[in-house]
Amino acid sequence: MEKSVNSERGPGSVSGGIAFSAAVVAYIILSLIFSAICSATGFNAEDEAYIYISYLLAPVAIAVSVPVVLRVRGVSYREVFPVKISPAKNGIKWYGAALLLTFGLLFSLSWLNVGFEKLLRLLGYEGQNSYFPDLSGGKAALALLVMAVIPAVFEEALFRGVLLQNIRREAGELNSIFLCGMCFALFHASAVQTFYQFACGCTFALLAIRSSSVTPCVFAHFLNNAVIIVLQACGVETAGTVFDWVPLWAAVLITVLSVISFAGGIALLVCDKTPLGKPLKGGVKNFFLAAAAGIIALVVLWIAGLF
Repeated sequence: MEKSVNSERGPGSVSGGIAFSAAVVAYIILSLIFSAICSATGFNAEDEAYIYISYLLAPVAIAVSVPVVLRVRGVSYREVFPVKISPAKNGIKWYGAALLLTFGLLFSLSWLNVGFEKLLRLLGYEGQNSYFPDLSGGKAALALLVMAVIPAVFEEALFRGVLLQNIRREAGELNSIFLCGMCFALFHASAVQTFYQFACGCTFALLAIRSSSVTPCVFAHFLNNAVIIVLQACGVETAGTVFDWVPLWAAVLITVLSVISFAGGIALLVCDKTPLGKPLKGGVKNFFLAAAAGIIALVVLWIAGLF
């Protein structure tokens, strides 16, 4: 007899979906409040503090919404925030995989952003500016904290923690990997980065499952953001590709090495012999029903970002 999900309180697809929707709603509310304050005071993107506050809105939304959902749903922190790698002897392996995947994602799959942006521009998309604060001198350290460390911790806590650890129990681990990637991409509400964020979200989800921990994902997420900030601080325009800021021979070498790196990281994940958990009847459906509010709101924001 096929097992079905339990929609009562406790860990599961419903809890994961509610946590996602709650984080999205909290983020939208905070963004509206911030926008209202900016309109009333004249505070805008030209102010350095504006950029920092903008980056902090999502982590704050996660911090205020997730604990409430976990308490209401009767889910313990230990169940959704696995920290220790199991078995511990594989720590070097999974942190190594995180390093390989990050290098590969940054310098080989970043082409996805460029290609998709060109396609969107053919359809009339005018593009959006990427805002960075002043990164000169010691100010880069503050940027690393606000734009790399904090997002890595809080976003991984939501996506590879609360979301993934809940839905993998009932939606199945393979389904959960793609659901996690979808939600991660939507949460960033960036049309240009959609496919790249989806790839990152899926890859990090599989890394969390294989390592039984969110910490390698936090490490990879931090590295991804930190490298971009450091390159930007060095005067490199990170919106393009490696071919835009190094000689051709170096660009080819970096691209080849990044492809090899990404393939190596994926091989470590795929070749792990631990079978992925099977889905329960209704697991995916229950997640979509619980996450519908968040998904619909983000799809609207994604579409609005095209205009």
